[in-house]
Amino acid sequence: MATPVRQVQTKPARQETAPHSPHPTEHSSFVSPRRASSNINPGQTSFFDGSYFAADPQGGIHRTAGNRDQSVTYNVPTWRYVYNLTLVALDTLMTLIACALVFLFSHDSYATLLGQHEGLTVFLLLACACNIVCLYACKTYERHTMGEGYGLYTKIINSQALDFVAMCTITYIFRINTPRTLIFAVPIISLVLITIERCLMRKALHRNRRKGEYNYPTVIVGSPQGIHETIAQLKEGYALGYQPIAVCPVAEVGTSGDDDAPQHLISVKDQFVPATDAERDLAVLTLDSHLPQTAKQLNAQTVLIADVLTRDSETMRTLSLAVESMGIELALTTKVADVAGSDLRLRNNPATPILTAKLRQYSTSTRIIKRVCDVVLSTIALILASPIMIWAAIMVKHEDGGPVFYSQQRIGIYGKPFTMYKFRSMRTDADAIKAKLAKERGIEDRFIFKLKDDPRITNIGHIIRKTSIDELPQLFNVLKGDMSLVGPRPPLPEEVARYDSLYSTRLLVKPGITGAWQVSGRSDLSKEQSEFIDVSYVQDWSITGDIAILFKTVVAVLRGTGSY
Repeated sequence: MATPVRQVQTKPARQETAPHSPHPTEHSSFVSPRRASSNINPGQTSFFDGSYFAADPQGGIHRTAGNRDQSVTYNVPTWRYVYNLTLVALDTLMTLIACALVFLFSHDSYATLLGQHEGLTVFLLLACACNIVCLYACKTYERHTMGEGYGLYTKIINSQALDFVAMCTITYIFRINTPRTLIFAVPIISLVLITIERCLMRKALHRNRRKGEYNYPTVIVGSPQGIHETIAQLKEGYALGYQPIAVCPVAEVGTSGDDDAPQHLISVKDQFVPATDAERDLAVLTLDSHLPQTAKQLNAQTVLIADVLTRDSETMRTLSLAVESMGIELALTTKVADVAGSDLRLRNNPATPILTAKLRQYSTSTRIIKRVCDVVLSTIALILASPIMIWAAIMVKHEDGGPVFYSQQRIGIYGKPFTMYKFRSMRTDADAIKAKLAKERGIEDRFIFKLKDDPRITNIGHIIRKTSIDELPQLFNVLKGDMSLVGPRPPLPEEVARYDSLYSTRLLVKPGITGAWQVSGRSDLSKEQSEFIDVSYVQDWSITGDIAILFKTVVAVLRGTGSY
């Protein structure tokens, strides 16, 4: 009797879209994220399903202390650490052997270094360190480079050319008396030795992959037929290193033949019939906003798009941001191609060409740097701002005797709720009359509720809002890890409930005290401008960009632009 396919349901599924109903949230160009969803009919479904938080595939909600999501981690397979450390050790050994060969045939060079105080030790350390740095800079330690042929050797050549330039520069700047023979010969000999070493290591990697080891667990998204074909191709293309662990069958329906028409997708889990025993062991997932975290909980390292999803659809753009923000690689067959904003790389494997996409700002190292900056800078800011915060607390309490702080539930990264703190700048009944004011001013459909002449704001509230002092308590949210110094504005739950797929990507990063919205006009911006800025930040943010925003924030606060 055939083994049944293992089904994984990330959340109680919504009703599937009828095959021929329009799907306005799928559009090929970004003008306004909200515009695309303004005509969604009740009962229709889209990629975004309220949050990016997924249920545990084994059952229940995957939570830890403090209601934090343990699945949001950026794990690297142990074998990659071992393999890369082995490469570093062997690359260093090859450099030392290259130096020894030069000394063997150039006794003058050896004698010159021995005649200097610690000259030999300094040169060997410099040669090894410089070579490793250059190999790293030329990306020879990246996850896919290690299994490649021509691409790997090209990078090794580039690294040794860079090593030669670096050695020349360092010895000149620091006036190190190093024989020219060493500067010229060591990179050349190292090139030959490292190429041989990497070739042997590459073959060893391929042997292990033939045995099913040293692979990347992969979730394949596409039509049932496309999934079958991709699995068969990956079996032959072992050098790619993708090991299927789950599939996500989808189908495109209701197409009009117009290339500019929105793409309409539905889940077809029931139509995936395993063709082999190996396919029967694969989990079957649903294409929705919970897919990235479910893939993470299954320890997937890659989500591979086989077909169906078009490169310029809203679902593809949203999925790419959601997957890559989880630290999972997004890979596309050449049937799909291009993802805007990502670093694309074509891998010409004989079995099947693969195009991988990567947003480098979502790497583990960049995330760590951002978190360290948040902790250090927020601590310094709290110390420096403590006199101002004490003054503000006294003034708020003195005006009407109400509470000093205002706490409110906001939605953080991946749709997780948290409590945000501010100095209270409004009357104690402000929330109660918000709906009435919104109806009177005709702005009930706007995400950001801001009024220039808001009657709810107290006298001291006008001052602390104009100077942004009211937001200083959010520094404690940054220390807790709920927020970042820089990021999109933390939204309310009712705002998130109205997000469409594309605008929901702002939940893929931590909300910030300041951000691109705050330094670009704040409340003076239109709804479309605010939404576009948030989505653009998710796709393009960087550490240097965050630093620039922090500097611009100082200018924006001094000018008071859009602050009310």
